[in-house]
Amino acid sequence: MEYPVLPPVGLPPLRNPDILEGENDLTALTFLHEPAVLHNLRVRFLDYSSIYTYCQIVLVVLNPYEQLPIYGEEVIDAYSGQDMADMEPHIFSVAEEAYRTMIREEKNQSIIISGESGSSKTVSAKFTMHYFAVMGGAAQQTSVEEKVLPSNPIIQAIGNAKTTRNNNSSRFGKYIEIGFGRRGDIIGANMRTYLLEKSRVVFQAAQERNYHIFYQLCDSRDLPELRTLKLDSTENFRYTNQGQDVHFSGTDDVVELEWTRNAVTVLVVQPDQQMEIFRILAAILYLGNINIQGSGRGGDRSYWQANDRSLAIFAKLLGVEGAQMAQWLCHRRLAVGGDMLVKPMSGQQANEARDALAKHVYEQLFTWTVQRLNSSLRAHREQPKSFIGVLDIYGFETFDRNSFEQFCINYANEKLQQQFNRHVFQLEQEEYLREELPWNHIEFSDNQPCIALIEGQLGLLDLLDEECRMSKGSDENWARKLYDQHLNHSPHFRKPRMSNSAFIIVHFADMVQYECGGFLNKNRDTVFEEPINILRASQSKLVAELFQKESAGGSLPNSSLANGSICSGKRAHREHRLAVGFQFRQSLQLLMDTLNSTTPHYVRCIKSNDLKKPFLFDPKRAVQQLRACGVLETIRISAAGYPSRWTYEKFYTRYRVLLRGSVSKDDMRHSCQSALPDLISDPEQYYFGKDKFFFRAGQVVVLEKLRGDRLHAAGVLIQSWVRGWLQHRHYQRLRWTTFILQRYIRGTMGRRWVRVLHYTRAALIIQKTYRMLAVRQLYLTIREATIKIQAFIRGTQARRIYRQMLTEQAVVFLQARVRGWLARCSFRRIRAAVGLLQCCVLWLDRKSKLSELRDSLEKERDDLAIGLQDQEKALEENCQQTVDQASVQAELEEERRRYQSLLREFTRLEQRYDNLRDMSLFTANERSRGHRRTDLTASLEPPSPVTTPFSSLPVFPSPEEVRRISVTSPTDRRPWRDEQPLVPREAAVVSESAVGAGDIRSQDETQDRDTPGDPEMNKHGNDLDVTAVWLKNAYLLKDLLYQHSPRLNDVRGSEELVPLVTDVQDSVRALSDLCIQANQQLLSISESRLQPIIGTKHGNDLDVMAVWLKNAYLLKDLLYQHSPRLNDVRGSEELVPLVTDVQDSVRALSDLCIQANQQLLSISESRLQPIIGTYRGSDYVSGPEGTVSAAHSPVPSGSALGPAGASLPSAHVGYLLAASTLNSLLLRKDMCCWNRGLQIRYNVSLLEEWLRSRWLQTGGAVTALEPLIQAAQLLQMSKKTEADGQAMVQACNELSNQQVVKILSLYTLQSDLEERVTLNFIPLVLQVRAKH
Repeated sequence: MEYPVLPPVGLPPLRNPDILEGENDLTALTFLHEPAVLHNLRVRFLDYSSIYTYCQIVLVVLNPYEQLPIYGEEVIDAYSGQDMADMEPHIFSVAEEAYRTMIREEKNQSIIISGESGSSKTVSAKFTMHYFAVMGGAAQQTSVEEKVLPSNPIIQAIGNAKTTRNNNSSRFGKYIEIGFGRRGDIIGANMRTYLLEKSRVVFQAAQERNYHIFYQLCDSRDLPELRTLKLDSTENFRYTNQGQDVHFSGTDDVVELEWTRNAVTVLVVQPDQQMEIFRILAAILYLGNINIQGSGRGGDRSYWQANDRSLAIFAKLLGVEGAQMAQWLCHRRLAVGGDMLVKPMSGQQANEARDALAKHVYEQLFTWTVQRLNSSLRAHREQPKSFIGVLDIYGFETFDRNSFEQFCINYANEKLQQQFNRHVFQLEQEEYLREELPWNHIEFSDNQPCIALIEGQLGLLDLLDEECRMSKGSDENWARKLYDQHLNHSPHFRKPRMSNSAFIIVHFADMVQYECGGFLNKNRDTVFEEPINILRASQSKLVAELFQKESAGGSLPNSSLANGSICSGKRAHREHRLAVGFQFRQSLQLLMDTLNSTTPHYVRCIKSNDLKKPFLFDPKRAVQQLRACGVLETIRISAAGYPSRWTYEKFYTRYRVLLRGSVSKDDMRHSCQSALPDLISDPEQYYFGKDKFFFRAGQVVVLEKLRGDRLHAAGVLIQSWVRGWLQHRHYQRLRWTTFILQRYIRGTMGRRWVRVLHYTRAALIIQKTYRMLAVRQLYLTIREATIKIQAFIRGTQARRIYRQMLTEQAVVFLQARVRGWLARCSFRRIRAAVGLLQCCVLWLDRKSKLSELRDSLEKERDDLAIGLQDQEKALEENCQQTVDQASVQAELEEERRRYQSLLREFTRLEQRYDNLRDMSLFTANERSRGHRRTDLTASLEPPSPVTTPFSSLPVFPSPEEVRRISVTSPTDRRPWRDEQPLVPREAAVVSESAVGAGDIRSQDETQDRDTPGDPEMNKHGNDLDVTAVWLKNAYLLKDLLYQHSPRLNDVRGSEELVPLVTDVQDSVRALSDLCIQANQQLLSISESRLQPIIGTKHGNDLDVMAVWLKNAYLLKDLLYQHSPRLNDVRGSEELVPLVTDVQDSVRALSDLCIQANQQLLSISESRLQPIIGTYRGSDYVSGPEGTVSAAHSPVPSGSALGPAGASLPSAHVGYLLAASTLNSLLLRKDMCCWNRGLQIRYNVSLLEEWLRSRWLQTGGAVTALEPLIQAAQLLQMSKKTEADGQAMVQACNELSNQQVVKILSLYTLQSDLEERVTLNFIPLVLQVRAKH
C-alpha cells in the first residue's frame, strides 16, 4: 500500500547542503527562503569576515563598523580586468564590471547604491569613484578625483547631520556622473542633488544635531580670522541647541573645519569669498535668535526689540539694513484690487516667516556650492563619450513620527524598486531565452498600484498641490480628501484607528504611518518677496548673487528656487508657485529616465546592528533591511523558475559517481543528459539548456543524497574487501611467525654447540699467543735501550762539531765588521778634513774681500767728511757775501740730503759687514762639529746661491685627482714612495753658497711653512680637498727627507741616493706633527660632512644615500689598512702607516655606516610599501661587520658595499616574493588547493638551495620566505581532527588568524579524494591558536 506524501505544514524550512555553505551568491542556494539567506549571510560575515555577497546582479554589503585592509592599490590591481564570477564579491568587482561594460559596449552605466542611514552608502560610493579614478587615471589621482573626493568634507559639512541612527547621515541624495573620454580616461564629472532636508536648519529632534558646518564654526570661533563673525557657543543658538546633543565622541569639529576650508579651496573659492560663506552661515544662526513676540488683542500683531543684538549682528554680517529686515519679518504686503496693503503678522506667523527665510538662505547657499563644484568638474578639453553614474540615494525610512520628508524618500524608493524589479525580471527572461528554455510567466510583486496612489491622477501629490493652491487650505482638509478619495478604494491606503490627521501607505517594504501636520507648509515652502528683495540689495556680492532673480520655470534640482517659491504682494505667476512635491516628482522622473537609459548595477547596503559594534550581526534588523531594499524579492523571482544552475562540466565533476557505464570526458553533455532521467524521475524538475543544467528548488539536495548513498555503498564494499584482506594477512603473518620461531630455535641450539667448540679452540690460541708476547716483550726492551745509547753518543759528537763551526763564523763576521768600521772612520775623517779645508779657504777668501770692502768704505767716509768740511767752509764764505739767499738755501738742502743718504749707505754696509762676519763664524762652528759625507765633485762646481736640496721636488697631484683616487680606488695599495721618482743626484749637491745667509733663510722659511701653524693650511682648514692634498704632500716631503738623511745613508751604506750635509731630524719631526694635524683635521671634516648628509640634507634621496654609504665604507677600509696596529701585525712595507691611532675614527665611521644603512632601508621600505599588502616582513638591519664573514662571502672584499651589504638585496627580494605570492593566495580562490601548495613548496626549496650555494642563507632571505612556506604547508596538511588543528597551529606560527581563516575558507577541492574544510574545523583552529 502506498501513502501519498503531503506537503509539510508547520515544519521548519529545509536546510541547504554543506557544499553550498557560505556560498558567495545567494541565488545559487538550493532552498531560497529567508532563514537560508540570513544563515548564509551570517556565516560569511562572522566566520569568513566577508562583508560582500552577491545576490544575482545585486551586491549586498554588510557594514562591519571597522576599517578593513581590503581597499589598497594591490587589491585594485587584483580585480582589474577580472570577471565577477572569478573573484570574491567586492565593490571593486561591481565597479570593474561597469567600467568594462562601458568600454566594451560603449553604453552608459549606472551604479545605484541605496540603504538605510548609517549603512555605509557614502563609503561605498567613495571607493567606487576611487576605483574609477585609478582605472581612468593610470594609478594617479586625476584632476577630477582631486576635486570630487577631497570635496567630500564640504559636501558632508553642509549636507550631513547627526541622527538617532547615524552620526554622519546624508540628508540629501546625489547622483554623480563621471565622464570618460575615448581612451577610457576621466575628463569630467557632474553632481545632481535631490531633496535637501531644509527643516533640519530650524528644528532638530531629541538626540539629533543640525548640519555639521554650524558646530564647526562655533567650536572654531577663537581663530583670528573667525573672530569677526562674533560667534558664541552652540548652546546659545536656538538652531543648534534643540537636540540637546551638541557633541559626540569620535569627532573634532575644529579639525573638520580645517578639512572643510581645504575642500572650499579645492573648489577654487577665494579666501574673501570663503569668509562671505562663513558670514552667511553665522547670520543664519543669529537669525534664529531674533526675538519676535506677539502683541495686541489676541496676539494678531508682532514686534521686535529695538536693541536686539542678534538682529544687529545678522544685518551687519549680511550687509543689509536691520530695521528694514525686522519690519518685513513682522509685516507682509497684500494686493487688494489695485492697491497694496501692509498687514501685520501674528507672533507665530512672524516666527514661521523667519524660519522660512533661514531655510531658504541655507538652501540657496547649498545650491550655489553644488553649482560651483560642477563648474570646476566640467569637462573642458572634449565632450565625454560615455559616463558612469553613481547614485547615493537615501533608503527606505520609517520613524515613530513620519512627515513630508519621509514621504518623498519612500516615494523615491518605490520608483527605484519598480525599476529594479523590472530589470531583474528582464535579466531572468534573457537568461531563459539564451539557454532556450520554455518561457513561463513568473509572477512578481509589482508596486505600480502604490506608485499610482502617490503620483497618479487625483493621487496624494495631486490632492496636496490642489489643497496648497487654496487660500484657506489646511492639513485637516487634505486628510479628509484623502479619506474620501482613496479609503476602501486602494489596498495600499489605510486610515489609522485612533487618528483623523494621519494616513497609512502599504509600501513594498513595510506599512508606514504619516502625520498630515506640516505637509502643506513644507510643500508650499513659501518665502515672502520683501525679505528676499532686501537680501538682493545686500552689500555682500555673494549674498546678492545668491538671491538674483531666476527664470520662472526653474524646476531643476540645482536651480536657486528648486524646493520653494517666493510669494509677493502682486498676483504671482503660476510657475512661481510650483510645490516642492511637484518639483521633486519632476527631478525624480528625470533621474529615472537617466537610469533607464543606462545599464544599472545595484549595491544594497545593510546595517549589521544598531549598536554600531564591529562584526555584530542582528538577524531581525538584517531581514527588515533585506525586505526594504528588494533583495528578498530578487531571490523570490529567481526561486519561481529554476534557481539552481550548473554547467555541464561542473555537474560532471561533482556527480560523476552517479553516472553509469563508461563516461567520456569529451562528451560530458550527452553523458549527463542520458544519466539524469535515471536520477530524477520527474522531467519537470530539470531542464537541459545550451550550456547549463537548470533545476527546480530542492533537486540539488536530491542529487546530493543520491551521491551520498552511492559513496556510502561504495565505502561499505571497500570496507568489506579491506577487512577480508586484513584477516587473510593476519593469518599469513601467524603462519610465517610459527615457521620463523621454529627456525630460530633450531638455529640457536646449533649455534650453542658451535660456540663451545670455538671456546675450546680459542683457549689454545690464547695460551700460544701469551707465551709468544712474553718473549717478544723482552727482546723489544733490550733493542730500545741499545738504540737510545747510540743516539745520545752520536748527538753529542754532532753538537760539538756545530759549536766549533759557529765560533769560526762569528770570528770571521767580527773581523769583517771591524775592518769595515775602520774603513768608514777613515773615510769620514778625510771627508771632514776636505770639508773643513773648503770652508777655511772660502772663509779666508771672504775675509779678504771684507777687509777690502771695509777699507774702501772707510776711505769713502773720510772723503765724505773732507768734502763736508769744504762745503761748510764754502758755505761760510758765501754767507759773508751778498748772494741770493734762495739759491744758497736750496744748495744747502741738497747737500744735506746727499750727506744723509751717504750716512744711511754707510750704516747699511756696516751692518752687512757684521752679518757676513757672524755668518762666517757660524759656518766655521758647524763645520768644526762634524760633517757628513758629500760628493767630492761638489767642491769643483761653481757656487749657486739659489740651489736648494728640494728644488727638484715632484709635482703633487691636484685636489680633484686626490679626491678621485680616494673614492674610486679604495683597494690600490701601492706605496706612496713608489708613486714619484727619487730625487736626482744633481738636486742633492751642496755648493759653497749652501751655507750662506740666503740658504739659511730659505731653510728657515721652509721649516716655518712646514710647522703645524701654517697660515695657508689654517685658511683652508674646512676644505676637504685642500686638507687631503696637504696631507699627501707632507707625507711625500717627509719620505724624501728621510731617504736623503745622513743617518739613514750611514746605516744602509747605499750609494744610490745623495745624502744631505745637514741634519734634517727637526724638519722630519715638524713634518710628522703636520701630518698628524692634517690627518685629524681630514677625519673631522669627513665626519662633519657625512653626518648632515646622512641626517637631513639628502635623507630621502636613495641615490645620494647609496653613494655616501659606499664612500663611508671606503674611507673606513682605507683607515683600517693604514692603521699602525694593522701594519705592526702584518709587518708589510706595501702601505704607508699613519702616525696616530685611528681606532676612534674607524669606530665613528662604523656608526655613520650603520645610520646610513638604516636610512637607506627606510627609504626603500617607503617606496615598496604600496606594493606589499597583507604581509609584512621583518626589517633587516645589519652593522658594518655583517653576518657573513669576508672569508666565506661570495662577494669580493673590494666590492662597493663589502660583505655586509651582500645579504640585504637577497633579503628584500625574498620579502617581495613572499608578499606577492601570499597576496595571490589570499585573493584567488583557485590558488588555494593541495596542488598549488606542493608547487609553491618545491619552488621555495629551489630558492633556498640557491641561497645556500651563495652563502646568503643567514642574511634574512630564508626568514622572509618562512610565512610562504607555512602557507604552503597549511594547504598540504590534513584538516579534519583536533590533532590536525594542533599540528597546524604549531607549524603556522608566522601566519595571523585572519590569514589562516582566509586560506581555509578559500580552500578548493581538486578531486573526490580530498575532504572539504568543515565550518567546525575553523573555530577549532582559532581556539587552539588562542590557547597557544
